[in-house]
Amino acid sequence: MSLEENPFEYDAANNLTDNMIADYYIDDFNYSRFIQSKRNVFLVGDRGSGKTMALLFNRWRLQRLLAERAGRPFTVSKIGVYVPCNTPLTHKTEYQLLGDDFRAAVLSEHFLVLSIAHGLVETLLEIPDVLDGADVPSLRAESEFVLGGALPQTDSFLHEILQFLQRELLTTQRTLNSRQSDAFYENTFSFVSVLVPIIHMCSGRVPTLRDSHFLLLIDDAHALNDFQIRALNSWIAYRDHSLFSFKVALAKVGSRTRLTTSGGSILEGHDYTRVDLEGPYQNRTSRFYSHARTLIARRLEKTSIETPPEEFFPTSEAMESALKKSEVAVEREAVHKFGDSKDKNGQRADYIYKYKRAHYFRSRPRKANLPPYSGFETLVYLSTGVVRNLLEPCFWMFDRAKSKLGNSEEGPNAVQCIASEIQTEIIVERSRRLWTWLQEGISQDIDGCSSEDGDRVYRLVDALALLFRERLLHHKSEPGALSFTISGRDAEEMKKLAHLLDILRKAQLLYLRDGPAKDSGKREIYYVPNRMLWPARGLDPHGQHARVSISASALWEAAERGKIDAIVNDKQRGFWDEGG
Repeated sequence: MSLEENPFEYDAANNLTDNMIADYYIDDFNYSRFIQSKRNVFLVGDRGSGKTMALLFNRWRLQRLLAERAGRPFTVSKIGVYVPCNTPLTHKTEYQLLGDDFRAAVLSEHFLVLSIAHGLVETLLEIPDVLDGADVPSLRAESEFVLGGALPQTDSFLHEILQFLQRELLTTQRTLNSRQSDAFYENTFSFVSVLVPIIHMCSGRVPTLRDSHFLLLIDDAHALNDFQIRALNSWIAYRDHSLFSFKVALAKVGSRTRLTTSGGSILEGHDYTRVDLEGPYQNRTSRFYSHARTLIARRLEKTSIETPPEEFFPTSEAMESALKKSEVAVEREAVHKFGDSKDKNGQRADYIYKYKRAHYFRSRPRKANLPPYSGFETLVYLSTGVVRNLLEPCFWMFDRAKSKLGNSEEGPNAVQCIASEIQTEIIVERSRRLWTWLQEGISQDIDGCSSEDGDRVYRLVDALALLFRERLLHHKSEPGALSFTISGRDAEEMKKLAHLLDILRKAQLLYLRDGPAKDSGKREIYYVPNRMLWPARGLDPHGQHARVSISASALWEAAERGKIDAIVNDKQRGFWDEGG
């Protein structure tokens, strides 16, 4: 199904056409001003948070498309060069066969430089008349000197360089595959010996590019090997960035060292700026909520659906009515508890915020079916702050709504809203599928997860679900907490626990965030389970902005036994170290 048939298609950004990216990318919320700057930038986020989309949006040919759409002349002042790292070339493992780290590092850098050089030349080929006014014979001679070999003789200088790079890769491969055990390709490329001279040559010898700045858009850098990561860090530490800068997309899981090849390290603020693509989503004024609303509205608009997101994904009328009654009841409790005088300290408002939704879940009959899960705001909370998690249930809801229409009406705009019943069906289905995969398939799909690890992570998440449900139904303080921090970090226990947390993060069942701690001025790391898990367990995915502190030993016990003792006991604050 294409975007023309379903506006919530969530295919990988690399599979989208330039026109689709131009249509659906929300520039205002994805830090393009940082990417278009001359500073080095790290874009950090989990899979599906929009890293690749942000880089692709800033590659040169996409920026040219946007200029043409706006009726303005395109410019070459900033030239985005997209370099994917999750490719067969950068995944080459021949360096592991070499006898020492020095040769392995040299060969690893060689393959990475080949990738970047190839991307650079392909981008130059996309610029119309890029060599106008340039002395091409002189450029050819200088290129042969820099590259250390003769270029093929054709009618296109830039195509000659591409052919040379492809031949270089083949020659390297043949040398390494020879039967000589100590075979090593001596004519390897480095950043300083090849890429820097080529960029300087473009700036100094090509009139069209005289004032250009090259944005080297390095995608999926976490896929690079350790030697390549260190080489990249060394380039980022390169002091002169007047002609080029690096924009590096990294997944949070498996993020690597900041060390350079010389043993130094790059520092945030000094060598690069870090941008986290996952923002707060706790309320309608948060940045992610605004981004989500704009994204959904844009997709509806592009398929001629004029309904606002809140109306396209309406909340169940029965639940809205019940929530209003709960709010009235909790407000009466707050007045009784704090008095009806002016609420100077915001105690009544805070009490209502904490308990109005919990009151609804507590007042439901014990044996009632799952509550309705619907409404645009609910979808934002279920996304846990990740764009792909937002689009996926919307996609299936739209598909279900189209199926129920049958063949009576054609076109995506035949669906003017998604009934709350359909929303609930899809949300509960997706939640149950997530639990089934966690219980039965995670050990087969996640690298480094044994069957024993799979059992442990299931028991751990199951115990957290029991903890959060018990709090929702009975806890006197912060019943809507759906996040946790880890206290009592014994080194041995944390080592075992960290492996399980890493598996859950790779599976996108757990997200790591940082926020203000109770201690003034300090920040702490906390963990947020994927909120799509909670509907199948009857939990409220809205939750509240609160965190439970659980000891490492209690979490490990949960993974081993599937149970957390003393789930709710206000007298055991030392054990739980409850946090807000």
